[in-house]
Amino acid sequence: MKNMKRSITMLIVLLAALASVFAGGEKEAAAEGPVEIEIWSALKGNKQKTLDSQIAQFNASQDDIVVTCIPQGGQAILRQKVAAAVGAGNMPEMITCDYLDVAYYAQLGLLQPITDALSEEVIADYYPAMLADLMYDGELYALPYNRSTQGFFVNNDLLRKAGIDHAATTWDEFRDYAEKMKELGDDYYYGYAFFHQFLFDGIAYTWGADISTPDGEVRLDSPEMVEMMSYFQKMYQDGLLLMQPVLVGGFEEQNGAFLDGKVATVFQTSSFMPTAEAMLKYDWSFEFVPAGKGGNAITIGGNNFAITSQAGEREVEAAKKFLEFMSSPELAVDFFLNTGNLPTRRSTMDDPEMQKFLLENPDYARVVEQLEFGKAAPSTTKNIRDVFNRVNDMISRIILSGEDVKSVLSLYDREFQAEFDELKANGEFIY
Repeated sequence: MKNMKRSITMLIVLLAALASVFAGGEKEAAAEGPVEIEIWSALKGNKQKTLDSQIAQFNASQDDIVVTCIPQGGQAILRQKVAAAVGAGNMPEMITCDYLDVAYYAQLGLLQPITDALSEEVIADYYPAMLADLMYDGELYALPYNRSTQGFFVNNDLLRKAGIDHAATTWDEFRDYAEKMKELGDDYYYGYAFFHQFLFDGIAYTWGADISTPDGEVRLDSPEMVEMMSYFQKMYQDGLLLMQPVLVGGFEEQNGAFLDGKVATVFQTSSFMPTAEAMLKYDWSFEFVPAGKGGNAITIGGNNFAITSQAGEREVEAAKKFLEFMSSPELAVDFFLNTGNLPTRRSTMDDPEMQKFLLENPDYARVVEQLEFGKAAPSTTKNIRDVFNRVNDMISRIILSGEDVKSVLSLYDREFQAEFDELKANGEFIY
């Protein structure tokens, strides 16, 4: 029934999208002068300020296209605005699109492919893991821009106090260090068992757990996943992990125990790097996710530029010129240096300013080094629309509530597989 409703919703969305395309064509026929492109953005703060600056550079570089960006106040609000705009037929020409949404929106007909917007040489210069989640039916539908990954924020002063000389590089070390940290007292912890769906994906890959395959086999109850979740549950039950179940908000809301100075490490997204710089007063660093049977691994979240089905032919060509401009390594370096979010292209490493910055800022250098271990997000992220909340619930049931690991994982495995099978039967599964 859930996916039958999704099918009906999809039909409505597609009809609205087609109507908007025809409306775009009428708008194009009547247009005179510069082509106007409107972008709805989920970015905030310094990220939005940097985007505005780069858009201003583009507008000043030529006279044929005027790009206007309208911030929407965050990703959740942008999703709501897109849903409302589709029904009303007034989508903007472009949006910043979360990596979770690109393939889904493409399937619904809300986006236009951009494969031919950039040369093969430019596309090959992007980190493959960044592009992997932006593909649908063999076409590229978005351009990476505001991207982040997973890692550990580490209180090195606390490590030294416990006689530990480096952050854990393996999950075996993680357990050993957690036991050693307890020598300082019962209220000291090496690790902080806060992790939500985005962090869970990267951690699972380090354990050699697939979560789900590209063609739609859910593997949440695999031996590797059972081993991983049993590991965290046992550490929590043994008093070796502190867990503050706060999954929303800023760095301060999500990591209060870490800020108090008695927890040595937290799993987090690299998007908090600038906040950590401003907030943390002790010696800290950003470190790789520990390696397990799967080695080092990460996934890459964040926002990307996409052209909507609202744009007519003339606007599409203008939007592609804008994407070509925004894809430059120079602007990727500029965004990274101003926001701390990932450089999107490998050639950014040839930039002298980038090289100097990474040499002087080893924490950012480690974030960039992890990109070589990037993997595509599991198919659950593209096909289970409420995957964030449901995986969070699964984690909480196992670690916080202490429910049987295998039983909980099997329950979610069956639920997700049933949804996958229904999507496949309806021709809606996204590979």
